[in-house]
Amino acid sequence: MARAFAAASAAEIAFIAGLTDREINRLVDEDVLRAPLVHRTDGRRFAPLTAPFATFWFSASDNLTRAARINVIETLTRRLLDRPDFDVILTLGAHALDDFDWRVEFDALTVELTHYVETASRRAGRVSEAGQHITEDPQVLGGAPCFAGTRVPVANVLAAWQQGMPLDELQAAWPFLTQQLLEDADVYMKAHPRPGRPRRLEEVVPQARLASRKVVRRAPGVA
Repeated sequence: MARAFAAASAAEIAFIAGLTDREINRLVDEDVLRAPLVHRTDGRRFAPLTAPFATFWFSASDNLTRAARINVIETLTRRLLDRPDFDVILTLGAHALDDFDWRVEFDALTVELTHYVETASRRAGRVSEAGQHITEDPQVLGGAPCFAGTRVPVANVLAAWQQGMPLDELQAAWPFLTQQLLEDADVYMKAHPRPGRPRRLEEVVPQARLASRKVVRRAPGVA
């Protein structure tokens, strides 16, 4: 029976797992990640729990065979299916680390996934927190991600910040900005990347110019 979960995109799972979306999709193509972790009814949508499994998969590739790694993932998934709070654990919710044994023992070997789950749970929480401060409204700038309560596109502010504009200068243009909002914006856009090249600073804040750091050296013998 299909289980409901808060579906995430490959890019979101990749950020939580510390991988690339290509690596996440590869695990689906190679039949490593399956239902109920992945749904394909409306494109590929993933349960957040796929993130620690994906990280484990690549981290353990030098030490465990493909069959052994699949065995670990399938054993834990079957164990989770027997729990009434399975849907909560799928989302890496509050019970993901409560009274559940993330160990799998076979062939005199114990595989422990608690660390992967803890790390993924923290990163998933960070994505969720960032999402509270960034909104996408089709009625506002065509749905471009904006800081909540404003019409300021996140991409514009990040372009200036990532190209070296200091916080005080950013706040002169956008007074509501804080360091935390900038970090939230950075996390959000990494988990929800947009196509296209990053905007240049002069496109975002025309009056701003970064000082050149280029060093021009004189040719030998030139006074």
